[in-house]
Parts: sequence; C-alpha cells; structure tokens
Amino acid sequence: MASATAAQMAEADRIASEDLGIALELLMENASRQIAAAARAFLGDVAGKRIVALVGGGNNGGDALGALRHLAGWGANVGVVLSRPAERLRPLARRQHDILERLGLLRDKVAIEDADLLLDGLLGYSVTRPPRDAVAEAIRAANASRLPILAVDLPSGLDPDTGEPLGVTIRAALTVTLALPKRGLIETRSRALVGDLLLADIGIPPQAFDRLAIETRGLFESGDLVRIIR
Repeated sequence: MASATAAQMAEADRIASEDLGIALELLMENASRQIAAAARAFLGDVAGKRIVALVGGGNNGGDALGALRHLAGWGANVGVVLSRPAERLRPLARRQHDILERLGLLRDKVAIEDADLLLDGLLGYSVTRPPRDAVAEAIRAANASRLPILAVDLPSGLDPDTGEPLGVTIRAALTVTLALPKRGLIETRSRALVGDLLLADIGIPPQAFDRLAIETRGLFESGDLVRIIR
C-alpha cells in the first residue's frame, strides 16, 4: 500500500489545486461525502441517529462540517462543537459552517454525551505539536465519553509520519484517511488509536502523485472507499 508523509501530502494538495486546477473546495466536498458514507456504513443507518462533529479551525474541520450536511440530508440529527469561534475558522471551513447555519442545522448547545457517533475534525496532517487548550479539552471529552469516534484523515493528536501520539490523542473506532494513507497510520503501534482504517478517493488524480514518485494507479479499482488491512 502506498503512503505519504505530511510534506508529500501537502505538496500533492498543492499540485492538484494550483497546477492541475482542481479546487480545494471540490476536494473538500468529495471528502465530506466520503466521510458521511463511511459514517452511514459504520452505523448501518443514520436516520434518527445523533452525530456530533468536533471541529478545529482548519480544513479537517471543514470536511467534518460538510459531512454533517450530507448526514442531515439522510435523516441524522447533527450537532457541532467548535474548538474556536466560527469567525476564526479557515475560509473553507467557515463556508461549510455557514451553510449549516443557513440550513438551520446548528444548535446553540450540543452535548457530546448525547451522540451516537462523534466525527473528529479537530486536527489534520499538518499537526506538529501536542494538542492544546480547547482542542485538547475536546479530545479528552471525546475519549471519556466512550462513544464511537470516526476520525477524519487521522486521529487528532497522532503524528502523521511516525504514528506516535504527540500528546493527548483521539482514540478512534474508525479512521477515514483521504487520498492516501498518512505514513503513521500504517504503523502497527498506531492501531489502537486508529481503529479500522478506510481509504477514501477524494479526486486527487494519479498525475499529482506521479510528480512525487508515488504510484497510486489501481488503488480505487474496487471502489472509492477501501478498507486497509494492516
């Protein structure tokens, strides 16, 4: 199975958006749909289920917010816990937040303990330091709830390259990694934090990875959401 370091994944994202003209917003929409599909497969059915997203300030938070829109359309009751004020979200994540607000899907107060599933969109592959402040508090609350957690791309707090915890780290039942597995996810020592691992096709073409000498052709021949056996 091919994998990517955080630096390689950042460059693949840049190539796809800047050189190949595939807008990051399109990649986020694809990721959001895949995360929602994985959540539905995990729960069996989302109608009437309570799904809460833990949202950081970056694009992982935007992926989780976008997934809630799809899940709500399929009958789920959705909620959001922000680690920072909405006005401090990065632009794409803020746009996803505002869409949910316009749809009337955001409640003033959300209790993590009332959920059937948590979506971890707190930190992405660019993380280099232990989680702090509100993010660390959200991770502790999520783990303490003992609810199933679906991690977006990788569990928040996990080093994307080594698979080692940087500090307090999400303990996921399922991780949906995007485009390629981050190298740390396929390390045996990360298994207890990653849970089951799915790889989602979000539309980054093989030509983007060719420039990084990473072969990805054939990865999604059997489907666009692939279980990785470690």
